Amino acid sequence: MAGDATAAKPQITFGKFQNVDLRVARVVSASMAVDTRFPSRVLELDLGPLGRRVSVGQYALIGEADLVGTNVVACVNLGQREMGPYVSQALVLGAPHPASPPDQAQALPLVVDGDAVPGDAIY
Repeated sequence: MAGDATAAKPQITFGKFQNVDLRVARVVSASMAVDTRFPSRVLELDLGPLGRRVSVGQYALIGEADLVGTNVVACVNLGQREMGPYVSQALVLGAPHPASPPDQAQALPLVVDGDAVPGDAIY
């Protein structure tokens, strides 16, 4: 997946983009998931006044200590998605990890400066 050079997606209106709720989320914990299709982490996210949410994603190539305390970009209005025995309540945005196996989509999370406040909107 790293360096995926597929064509750009169709253009959307600014109004449609405004429907995507992107927020600053601080990673509280990042344990390895069990019984998922691909190696993944269960990220507990602090979204400040929006509370806490769980995100399950392919961040297995990044150490837990490197993730905990990091501010990431999360989409919080996609609804829930079952990921093996887990329910993912938010999507942490990422870019392809250069060491990802070809059959996986291991990722590097998009990070925000440590001074950003959990729950703040991304714009």
